Amino acid sequence: MSKIVVVGSGINGLSAAALLAKKGLSVTVLESADQFGGAVRTEEATLPGFKHDLFATNLSLFAGGGVMAELKDDLIRNGLEFISSTKPYCSVFPDGKSIGITMDREANLATLARVAPGDVESWRALTIKLGDLAPHLFPILGTELPSFAAVKSLYKTWRAIGTTGLFDLVRLLLQSSRAFADENFVHPETKALAATWGMHLDYGPDISGGALFSFLESIGGQEFGMVLGKGGADTLIKALVGVIKENGGTVIAGTKVVEIVTQNGKAVGVRTLDGKTYEADQVIANVNPALIPALLSSEELMKPEISKIKNFRPGLGTMMIHLALSELPDWRASEAGEFNYVHIAPYIDDMAMTYTLAAAGKLPSTPTLVIGQPTVSDPSRAPAGKHILWIQVRVLPLEITGDAAGSISGKTWDEVGEAYADRIIKNIEKYAPGLSSKILSRKVLTPADLEKYNANLIGGDSLGGSHHPAQFFFLRPMPGWTGHKAPIKNLFLCGSGTWPGGGVGGGSGLMVANLIGK
Repeated sequence: MSKIVVVGSGINGLSAAALLAKKGLSVTVLESADQFGGAVRTEEATLPGFKHDLFATNLSLFAGGGVMAELKDDLIRNGLEFISSTKPYCSVFPDGKSIGITMDREANLATLARVAPGDVESWRALTIKLGDLAPHLFPILGTELPSFAAVKSLYKTWRAIGTTGLFDLVRLLLQSSRAFADENFVHPETKALAATWGMHLDYGPDISGGALFSFLESIGGQEFGMVLGKGGADTLIKALVGVIKENGGTVIAGTKVVEIVTQNGKAVGVRTLDGKTYEADQVIANVNPALIPALLSSEELMKPEISKIKNFRPGLGTMMIHLALSELPDWRASEAGEFNYVHIAPYIDDMAMTYTLAAAGKLPSTPTLVIGQPTVSDPSRAPAGKHILWIQVRVLPLEITGDAAGSISGKTWDEVGEAYADRIIKNIEKYAPGLSSKILSRKVLTPADLEKYNANLIGGDSLGGSHHPAQFFFLRPMPGWTGHKAPIKNLFLCGSGTWPGGGVGGGSGLMVANLIGK
């Protein structure tokens, strides 16, 4: 029986392990942390009874993805429960306006008619466009790149939409969020509504490639809603671990892999910090590609095709702020209290300034905020009548050179973290007055804290590497390392540093499982 060792228990490593164990292969997962799940982790981080998703929270990609399709019954049997939201996101603005997107198309058009009437027909047209492109876009997102299957998919797309349609699709893939928004909308609120989604994936408004995500997420939220894990995102992790175990696999936490053992250019196992060796026919590294060289022998590192992966670039940093609340925020735009995500950007120029400042090492004055209100859909995450907020601050410096506002001193996140979190709360209070009086407890996780929790989050980059075009699609992570294979025989890669990139989807784990389990 073929032996598989998986290094790291992120969503993709666990997905690959579960799929391979189900096929009857011998699978061992080794995790350095004390809990499984990588960037999917739920803890009572503030007060007892308040369950916070420390990092990732949105499980929509997994719920609609290939791993769920293959393991649905197994996962449900092992306790997986989803909570669906028909009111996935909204954007709020300084003048008290808001645009909230629900799964009701007509209600969304009515909202736009009230707030941004000039964009009603464009929104309607983009909804139709997503319906037309979805059969061609989504298969690519689930197909190995590069591969013959991808070529076949592109050929089918060309046959369906023609040369002009294909060129329009390529143009969308290369556009910036600002260009996409300016082309399709006239109101600054609608432009911001779309462009904010690019900031989720390290795309400032003027970075090439951001249009795809602005399009897919803004319209996709309307079409597909949002999915959370009941009681916390770790319901997914527990279920995957359960599937692995019931199929004879082994999962071990608190075991740090320090070397991928190679012989004659082939991976043959791993060695852990305690000196134990695990032999393997194939090794799957659910590891940020930039960290792979640290796990290889000096002999392997002498090879140019191996050492160059150290140049894989991180995206910008992220801060997480978790609040236990006595009650939900009193949003000036009262309808915002019904949505799972509230975006505060507020406008495209603000996002562009935030991105530029963060890239230059400056602490932005008004960073883009993704504010999760999970207890709106899942009250089980807090004691009766109480609530939690999940606040993601995007984007932030990898290394601090100063403060754009000139009021916070310090050059490390340990020095400035709490003061910067205070700024974020004050910024939110402009949209939700009195928030501070509702805070029962808070937990701040700076970009440095993110890396301490998970070494794959280099510099606090929560995306496993920048998604800019030079590191995306068939170039992810970089030439010579694509197709989920390292330039070392029997060493496979998965995780957000590989195609199809960030998000809790399990797609790269599925692709690796298909490569190994043929």
